[in-house]
Amino acid sequence: MIINLTLLILSFSPIQVYEHQLDNGLKILVYEDHFAPVVATQIHYKVGSYNEFLGCTGISHLLEHMAFRGTKNYGPKEYDRIIDEAGGEENAFTSTHQTVYWANLYKDRYELELMLEADRMQNLLIAEKEFIPEKGVVMEERRLGENDPYGNLFEMMDQMTYLYAPYRNPTIGYMVDLQNIGHKDVYNWYRKYYNPSNAIIVVSGDVNREEVVKLVKKYYGRIKGIPVKEIEYHESPQNGERRFKLYRDVNFPVLAINYRTVSITHSDVYALDVMSKILSYGKSSRFERILVREKGLATNINLYHSPAKYDGTLFIFAIPQASLNIEELEKEIYSEIDRLKKGDISDADIEKAKNQTLAQFIFRQDSPTGMGFTIGYWEIMSGSWQNINIYPQKILEVTKNDVARVADRYLTEDNRTVGYLLPRR
Repeated sequence: MIINLTLLILSFSPIQVYEHQLDNGLKILVYEDHFAPVVATQIHYKVGSYNEFLGCTGISHLLEHMAFRGTKNYGPKEYDRIIDEAGGEENAFTSTHQTVYWANLYKDRYELELMLEADRMQNLLIAEKEFIPEKGVVMEERRLGENDPYGNLFEMMDQMTYLYAPYRNPTIGYMVDLQNIGHKDVYNWYRKYYNPSNAIIVVSGDVNREEVVKLVKKYYGRIKGIPVKEIEYHESPQNGERRFKLYRDVNFPVLAINYRTVSITHSDVYALDVMSKILSYGKSSRFERILVREKGLATNINLYHSPAKYDGTLFIFAIPQASLNIEELEKEIYSEIDRLKKGDISDADIEKAKNQTLAQFIFRQDSPTGMGFTIGYWEIMSGSWQNINIYPQKILEVTKNDVARVADRYLTEDNRTVGYLLPRR
């Protein structure tokens, strides 16, 4: 269903986020939403796989696991129990540039999460007796990925796309690094990155902003802040197609194509996002309509544009029909891309793609939790949560010429990496 653009825009108004920073560097972002009596409380640490180097890959994610293994004040898994008994839900995740701990609680109980996270910021133990079994859990996650042919394909694609920047390293880490990382290494990583200067607290939901600041000061105000400078790795232009074949125990071949694009703050992001919807979003997108249903060349084809803090990629994943040669499907994909480069885009194409882009953007914010994640993500990735309010207008300004221009600039042979996942010979 195509969502009416006017209604969509009317449903969106700039979000209002109250911002405050403590003397120790801790930034507080509060989004008041009194629709329901729930509060999402999140602490976003500015550390992830991008900050890691060979020899310690996976350490940020390993630390996240250890964060549930006890502090000086609370034993292993007590954090989970306390939040559960308060009627809340909680979890954490690690990504390329973030490690996030979050909990959703009734509005009169979110102080509990602030207290527990303040304790976790200062008092983690990372004891060896807890470290060994938890590292085993993480290594088992790694083994599951190694046994997944698709996981192998995605990991190799990153390694071929980035020869230098840490975007080539998996967040889970390499097995040899996981084997060698010790509990003291994790503790030192914790001491470097877990402090108020390297964190953002986002509170979203049925709260009063003055009360939030008062509570954050109560629990975090006396913790010393230690600024962390992030190293920026600038990957050189690709200047030539890269190709690889991967043979695993699969029943059918898979095609993957990666194009280097731009960072999240680059002005071409908006046209690239709209372009990706024209090619692959929903049953009426070009890849689905033409390559899957009309020509019967693929059983499945998807495209994802992922701008990051310093770079970005546009990733195509396709499974050819059983009777089709994988090279033939690849050729047809390039043919559809060439249509865009030549400006074969209708007014209906561009309007629908803008609708879809804005709808996806807005629906992600349709809960205190989603809004909190969105605010923290944009603050860390783009340098300011206020870029959330710029995005919709920039999408509306995208023209057919913009889409053709970015397709011609970024979706080139010299800028792509192509991978074939094939049945083992």
